[in-house]
Amino acid sequence: MKVIFEKSELCDALDRVQRAAQAKVTSNTNNGFFISAVQGKILIQANDYSIGIKTSCAADIEEDGIAVIAAPQLQGTIRMMPAGPITMEKGEHENVVTFTAGSYISKFPTRDQVEFPDVQEMDHKNHCVIRCRDFVETTNLVTFAAATDKQKPLFSGILFEIKDSVFTMAATNTHRLACRDMTLAEPATEAGRFIVPSGILSDVTRLLPQDKEEDTVEISWSNNHVAFTFGETYFIASLINGQYPDFHRIIPNRFDATAVVNRSDFEEAVRFVSPISRDMSYQTINFHFTEDTLEIYEEDPDIGRSDTSIPVKLEGSPVRLTFNCNYIEDILKHSKGETVILHLQKAGPMLVEQEEDKSYRYIMTPMRGRD
Repeated sequence: MKVIFEKSELCDALDRVQRAAQAKVTSNTNNGFFISAVQGKILIQANDYSIGIKTSCAADIEEDGIAVIAAPQLQGTIRMMPAGPITMEKGEHENVVTFTAGSYISKFPTRDQVEFPDVQEMDHKNHCVIRCRDFVETTNLVTFAAATDKQKPLFSGILFEIKDSVFTMAATNTHRLACRDMTLAEPATEAGRFIVPSGILSDVTRLLPQDKEEDTVEISWSNNHVAFTFGETYFIASLINGQYPDFHRIIPNRFDATAVVNRSDFEEAVRFVSPISRDMSYQTINFHFTEDTLEIYEEDPDIGRSDTSIPVKLEGSPVRLTFNCNYIEDILKHSKGETVILHLQKAGPMLVEQEEDKSYRYIMTPMRGRD
């Protein structure tokens, strides 16, 4: 086996599959990096049984061959080599592969290719295609609301709900919910409803191309797996088992009042009060909505008090509410536009609506106040 890579191409390919490559030499799993040069094509893959990734890489193939490299140092070593061509060589009956770049030489032991768990593509029957930019943007707007508690695996995932030309992504930790609808250019081949681990989405969005407006990703699914196909890369992962609640029922459709606030003023006021809130056990922050003023405050006898007010346009009755300060800060970080619209209930969740994006909704459950 003899292949000549451009360093940047090899680094990029290894980076695409590294999430699924075994990181420990002492592991009993026979994975690592699988590199094949067969019939003029380079295939690089990794598989840890819960995640499988395969991709291709441009290179000059002087001699066909296959190598399975389980060394966790491979990726870092290639990065440290000088820019330019890197030659990979392995003798037919050798169990060592050599990478050479000028005077830089690294050798790694190889494993039997028969023991490597090949990344198998599932049936693409159930699938939809979406723009990469839309998918990445929606992922960023939703995933922060998922649970981080490992005791709630169901809610640590992100719900994908796909029907016809509407793709909805939703996340909740049972105290708040973020969801957003996306419109597909073409209807999905089948309806789908499944839960994807949030960590998988972080890995996928990091890899997705976004240089061009027309860059797309195909999402396909089965009962137990979801796959993302983009460019020359195929990424398959296990789904979270369980029945996600019907989040549509959580979204209120009746309110006691609606408040419109300037987003910058709101952010500044919350930022002023939040140091008191964060030092308290329950990290609460209080809001008093009146006809033209929103008072934002928090106090604790052992810490102190912060209080400020900003203009508000309120339709409906005055409302007093208490929320988790972190949840308020999170939605403001993900808000755009000059104003934010708050739909209020005196004894129920608050719906936060974006001025520029009505497809994005954020719901928070109020907490018990100190008044």
